Amino acid sequence: MDDREFYASILARVLIDAGAGVVVGGTDSDEIIKYMAETECCEALRKIRDILDDDSLSDEACFGRISRIVSLYEELGPGGGARHDFG
Repeated sequence: MDDREFYASILARVLIDAGAGVVVGGTDSDEIIKYMAETECCEALRKIRDILDDDSLSDEACFGRISRIVSLYEELGPGGGARHDFG
């Protein structure tokens, strides 16, 4: 995350906490925003799946991170794949 993205995430949180709304495309803006967020979430899950499927990564080097990602995947339903053989 670069500085611009970091500041944008802080600004977004401040605006949400202040009750600010976002208008995108008029009356159906809530649906548009929901669709955009869901698209981003799906992309994030795809990237996580790519990490889990990358056999070049060392479990020893990043065991905690992999464990947390795999546990979340199992909770959400797609399963942990072959990377979660550590019980």
